[in-house]
Amino acid sequence: MLRGLWTVLATGCTLAVIGLSMAMNFAFGYGLGTSETNARILGALSVACDGLKAFLPLFIAWQWAEGHRLAAAVGALLFVLLLAYGTASAIGFAAENRTALTATRDGRKAALDTAVADLATAEARLAALLAHRLPGVIDADIAALKKERIWDATLGCTDATLAASREFCKRIDHLSGERAVAAEAAVLAAAIERLKTEVRRGREAGAASETDPQAHAITQLTGLDAASVRSGLTWMLALAVEAISAFGLFAIARRRPEAAWTAQHEPARRQRQRRLAARMEPRRQIEPGRGWRLLKAG
Repeated sequence: MLRGLWTVLATGCTLAVIGLSMAMNFAFGYGLGTSETNARILGALSVACDGLKAFLPLFIAWQWAEGHRLAAAVGALLFVLLLAYGTASAIGFAAENRTALTATRDGRKAALDTAVADLATAEARLAALLAHRLPGVIDADIAALKKERIWDATLGCTDATLAASREFCKRIDHLSGERAVAAEAAVLAAAIERLKTEVRRGREAGAASETDPQAHAITQLTGLDAASVRSGLTWMLALAVEAISAFGLFAIARRRPEAAWTAQHEPARRQRQRRLAARMEPRRQIEPGRGWRLLKAG
């Protein structure tokens, strides 16, 4: 009873892996199509091949047990071809998925690093600016100076010939410079706030973490480069899926004990032996007569 339950559960899990393997191969095959029709054909072909690969080991074992060696050999050859095709498709699917995932994470991490660097630059530039007042205060001082008669007398500080007029225009120029510094500070402050928001959102989205934590952990443990580790993980996933989908049903299929198999097939074997003996009996009866005739003729 308990064995039957575990067998049912194992069969369900194996069928689930087979279905997911078909889906992986369909996605990869579909992506190879140059048109919608070709994509569907390639995807359906991948599904059919993967399904046949899953059930073929059972038929190979049955053919071999029944003594059909040639059929079993042909089935084994087909199985090797289907397994190679399915493994290649699974590797392609896993590689595309991991590459796309890491590329997206690399882009987010690069954007976060750029924002952090820009934030540091903006803060450094803001700290390097000269002391200044608020732009509104500076604008008010400039407006008040422009209301004086000397502003009109110098034609807006374009004709400052006297010492008093030159001193007046210097004050205007100083305020204009301070106004420019205040304007740049306002721009930098706005940029800093925007960059801080980008950095906060990026970190909340996980952009600061490793792009491939699994590969990073294995790299630190083994000392291998990240590219080799990612390639190995891709192969391992594909081989695991293909191995389960190819040999899962064969591994959990219940087999009859040797005694039961012998009891079932022994009558058929004896019947074949009796038929063979019946065909050989007329020859045994004819052979002595033929020998006597040969002696008499001699």
